Amino acid sequence: MMKKEKRRPQPAGRWEIFSWCWYDFANSAFVTVVVTVVGGVFFTKTVCGGASWAEFAWGTALSVSAALAMGVGPFLGRWADRKASKKMALLVATMACVIGTALLALPGTSVLGVMVILVVANAAFLLGENLVASFLPELAEPGRRGRVSAYGWAFGYLGGLCSLAMALFLLRSGGEAAARRVFWATGLFIFLAALPTMLFLRERAVPGECGSEEPEWKMIWKTLHGHPELVGLLSGLTVALTGLSAVVGFASIYATTEIGFTLEGTVKLFVCLQVAAAVGALVTGGWQDRAGSRIVLLSSLALWVGVSLAAYLSRSVESFYGVAAGAGVGMGWLQSAGRAAVAEVTPTGQEGELFGLWGFAGKLAGIVGPLVFGGAVALFGMRGAILINGAWFLLGAILLTRVTLGNGKSVVEPRG
Repeated sequence: MMKKEKRRPQPAGRWEIFSWCWYDFANSAFVTVVVTVVGGVFFTKTVCGGASWAEFAWGTALSVSAALAMGVGPFLGRWADRKASKKMALLVATMACVIGTALLALPGTSVLGVMVILVVANAAFLLGENLVASFLPELAEPGRRGRVSAYGWAFGYLGGLCSLAMALFLLRSGGEAAARRVFWATGLFIFLAALPTMLFLRERAVPGECGSEEPEWKMIWKTLHGHPELVGLLSGLTVALTGLSAVVGFASIYATTEIGFTLEGTVKLFVCLQVAAAVGALVTGGWQDRAGSRIVLLSSLALWVGVSLAAYLSRSVESFYGVAAGAGVGMGWLQSAGRAAVAEVTPTGQEGELFGLWGFAGKLAGIVGPLVFGGAVALFGMRGAILINGAWFLLGAILLTRVTLGNGKSVVEPRG
């Protein structure tokens, strides 16, 4: 006999939701400054001295940290559910990311030492992303989660822009010392911006709601094996995010090598993309609450297929700004809607577990997407690869057409 879903606690008020959004604002600084803009150049040119293997070492550190977060995420989520300690786990992950980011500024650290620090900091960032998302089902009732997820995601893009402005200001003087100042400043930025979340976000879970004598891996397997709709949703999101991760990883390279952007122009393009992504998240949140997650996700993937074709056809800087705007809207649209869709299938007491699995899907996509895109570039050139990459979005849409998301009710049976 199917168990009745447990009564959810009272949803959050506006101030608590705003406090939750601050975490998206905070952690965007890490991915924007450390991973995307400053960290890679600093590591390859300064730490490694421009060695031929520097890019490989940087990519290895990022891949190892993603794999670590993939493996740990679902188990950490189940532990947090069982102990009602999502907030404590989030605090530890945040401080690990903050301290790791600041430690990157220390002079005299060996290449291996910097790689270890980067692995820990990036894994902590990725796990924090899972944990803060796991609060979404508690913060908002069905019919409001799309817009709440959108508020956080849009605010996160604003955080990325603010941290980028801070980094560019600190880099004005140039040199290694300026780059090192960026890291400790970014660590402080993350810490201060995350304070509202740490101070005002409530832990509503009850200890022991998902307790079991069976091993954790078996319980996670049962969750997946017994709920094909959940597997279908995560599979579709994984495939779609694989294409998105390739776009994120190679957008600046494509813009400079194929379109002719300068470094300054690439920064402007990144700003355009961030602003468009915030708009994309905001304008689709309410629509998702009214129309349901599937139609919104499918529409975002249709947009991405069009963006892939437009990027292939683009030949000028002016036209590529239009491509970037479309990609930004699609990015905010897909990521925010995907998080809210997972919240819709999550029962009380399994928030950490299901968002750990959501994180697993996203991290797997982040590893596979750039790898496959890089191989496609070697075989078909950059333009051919960007067109082929559109197939990920098409395949993701095909998988998601087969998924029923429960019309606001969880499709996962809660455990006693």
